[in-house]
Amino acid sequence: MQEDWKPKIGMVFYNIEDAWKFWVDYGGRVGFGVRKQYTHKKKDGSISSCRFVCCKEGLRKPDKRDYKTINPRPETRTNCRARIGLKHTGGQFIVYDFVEEHNHNVHLQETIHMLSSEQKVLEVQCHQIDLANDDGLRHRTSLDLMSKEVGGSTSSDFGYTPIDQKNNIHKRRKSLVNGEVGCLLQYFQRQLVDNPTSYHAYQVDAEDQIANVFWADARMLIDYGYFGDVVSLDSTYCTDCPHIPLAVFSGFNHHRGLVIFGAALLYDETAESYMWLFEKFLEAHKQKMPQTIFTNQNQTIEKALAVVMPGTYNGLCMWHLMQNLGNLVKGESDFLIDFKKCMYDYEDEEQFEEGWRTLLVKYDVKENTWLQRAYTIKEKWAACYTKKAFTLGMQSTQLTDNVNVEIKSFMNADLHIIKFFEHFEGVVEEKRYNELKSEYEARQNISRLKYPYSGILQSVYGLYTPTIFDLFQHEYELFEACSVKSMNKNMNMQTPTIDFVIAMVEDLGEWQVSFDLDKTSISCSCRKFESFGILCCHCIKVFIHMDVKSVPARYILKRWTKLARSGALPNVGVSDMVEDADLSPLQRYKKICPRLIRIAIEACRSKETFLFLSKVIDELDRQMLEFQNNPVTVTPSQFLSNIRDSM
Repeated sequence: MQEDWKPKIGMVFYNIEDAWKFWVDYGGRVGFGVRKQYTHKKKDGSISSCRFVCCKEGLRKPDKRDYKTINPRPETRTNCRARIGLKHTGGQFIVYDFVEEHNHNVHLQETIHMLSSEQKVLEVQCHQIDLANDDGLRHRTSLDLMSKEVGGSTSSDFGYTPIDQKNNIHKRRKSLVNGEVGCLLQYFQRQLVDNPTSYHAYQVDAEDQIANVFWADARMLIDYGYFGDVVSLDSTYCTDCPHIPLAVFSGFNHHRGLVIFGAALLYDETAESYMWLFEKFLEAHKQKMPQTIFTNQNQTIEKALAVVMPGTYNGLCMWHLMQNLGNLVKGESDFLIDFKKCMYDYEDEEQFEEGWRTLLVKYDVKENTWLQRAYTIKEKWAACYTKKAFTLGMQSTQLTDNVNVEIKSFMNADLHIIKFFEHFEGVVEEKRYNELKSEYEARQNISRLKYPYSGILQSVYGLYTPTIFDLFQHEYELFEACSVKSMNKNMNMQTPTIDFVIAMVEDLGEWQVSFDLDKTSISCSCRKFESFGILCCHCIKVFIHMDVKSVPARYILKRWTKLARSGALPNVGVSDMVEDADLSPLQRYKKICPRLIRIAIEACRSKETFLFLSKVIDELDRQMLEFQNNPVTVTPSQFLSNIRDSM
């Protein structure tokens, strides 16, 4: 493989500017930011030697004011030794020192443009920005315009990719005159041509009008495979014309950011329509049901879910629940404060029942029909009940509200259905770009380890994403406020356990923690791990008390780690392929295509993985042709050997 782009001892540059540009380009290829460490000059002002380093070189000096800082700046330095040294000899700059290895993760190619050293705006782009500003275009609108000019959808597609490399200008679609249904069919047909694994389903009424539409592109199908354990369905948004509610399925990725699993447009909101919607959602996602789905308080949705997803826990959106309180919260009433206590504060069911009775008597609302209805479904919204379900800390469908706000900004009475889809695509791509930014920040910024000598924190420090690690570290801080009130050894069970009662400073509550003597399992009455996916401070207190030095692997959920997207999709496994070998050609295609697409997406992250996959595909293509002509068994080891020989 040609590696002229990599520094070497003895490499020659004719001026310092060329050497610096070479180092910047090298950093962009590999995935790290760069900076100049020092430049030594002679008496006449000419440069005698210099050193260029990784942006993570060195360590931040301690600041005596740190203890006063509430939200300190994230750490970015790791004392990385990667560098290049040059000295001036005979009118040339010669590389005399080069260290290649980094002590940190490098950035993804999609996030390279976020590095300070890689942020370059071309002169032509500056001119375009000026023209857009003079014409009164908003910043977002002008960015969208520049992105479309190069065929992209995010700033990484236009700001830092040479314009003449791939100038696929997004042309405005011609008006379609064959009716809304015809437009929809043509739109989805184009989607299938671009990516055959995309999914769509629709219904039309007797008058050839669209009744229901559901769609999920290939990336949504892959995202659901990784993060579809807890889902939010927000169906409250309604377009201005023709008053079609937009329903968005979404959830949390490993950075606890928004990820979209599918969307729908519905003319009506009957139980039959929602049953159709949930059936198509499961069909698109290979019948993989979420463990939990959050919805608005809607009897038609509840009825449809009970039929289509009977094993899925249905939680209610807390925010929408409080919006239905109406006259109960008008004036100077403290009803909302006491109602929130019933929603969030009570740890066990007895406390909730007592608090609910007090609420009804205090505000004389025993006959209120809405409260009576809310009480009958308390298992869907009261914390003492919802903690029994796996929710990832989700309490609302409002994680998609920002999507609705952005959609509302471009909706109008004359908006064509195709234009709606195009705008929605832009919103989805922006949310995906947010995950890229989180990936960048996870590599660029280092979570502050407040207790560097803690084995428990060290065991998850490099595994969790920064957002989840900060949440876990907060639980670790809280364990200092915990105390062991009592402990009782239970030797009568098959697996001996110790039952602890944990109390906290300035808290009237008590928590029961059960710990087995083999150090393989632990559980707490607060059910933090069972509902959120990270251990609580009460369990950490018991671990410290029992001298457990690290978090057992079973309590580190992969979906919260940096490797959440690695490995085969949970619902697309090799065993499934073997068991279903007698499927029809179309069914085989639908099973294997998502796996190949995921591999292609990962391979395009760098030039090296792209070239590697290209050679693998060439060899696979050759052997497939040979196999068709002469069906013989080719072992995986033989196949890999042929690839190595071709490299």
